[in-house]
Amino acid sequence: LRLPRVAVATATVFFHRFYVKHAFQEHDRFEVAMACLLLAGKTEESPKKLDFIVRECWKLRRRAQQQQQKLMNQGGTSPGMGGASPTAPMPSPSAGDNLQIDPKSEEYVRLKERVLLLERVILHTIGFELSIDHPYKFLVDAVQNMNKKRSIEGKDGQPLLKNPQMVQELAQNAMNFANDSMHTTLCLQYTANEIAMTCVYLSGKYSGIRPVGGKPWIELLGGISVEDLTTISIQILELVQPK
Repeated sequence: LRLPRVAVATATVFFHRFYVKHAFQEHDRFEVAMACLLLAGKTEESPKKLDFIVRECWKLRRRAQQQQQKLMNQGGTSPGMGGASPTAPMPSPSAGDNLQIDPKSEEYVRLKERVLLLERVILHTIGFELSIDHPYKFLVDAVQNMNKKRSIEGKDGQPLLKNPQMVQELAQNAMNFANDSMHTTLCLQYTANEIAMTCVYLSGKYSGIRPVGGKPWIELLGGISVEDLTTISIQILELVQPK
């Protein structure tokens, strides 16, 4: 879909907030995800046409179903793909299935109508609260402020002002941790700033960057307690660390 990072993050938050109040058995999460993408595109001023979203998401789901069927044919087992539910049964794909959905088919028309309906349901569920804060801006500002104040240094003890590549690495790794956090329900539990500060902390540890003078990281991270920093870090690390 080539949606901006912020639009994808907004769609993810909509998705999490929706299923706080609804059961997965009630609504097919594949269809809910499409509706969230449609709504987030409009919210973040990067709208995509409904037809385009349906076609592209359909291809992804069919590809996943074909891979699942291939594993089952080989004697393996895999979890259900694509969020199929009893309310929206899907035909079992075969190896020769076309990944494209027929725009003249009943399924195509049904999907479009369902996504438009779900868009309205999502709006009511989230109370029309469309302004979403994300960690990205907060973590970039934090890295820039730390660098300007010369409060962080590299492994060699040199201020990062002399090493812009390390500053970029710190920010990029923090961005990656923020992206990973979207796969959890942290956006429902903590503020965007608290998640951002944790991502900067994890990035610093990962990149070998430390506060100047042996200070603890918590002194550089504004607006977060040690307890919250620990809890958020554990949830992200449990997701990203190899099993």
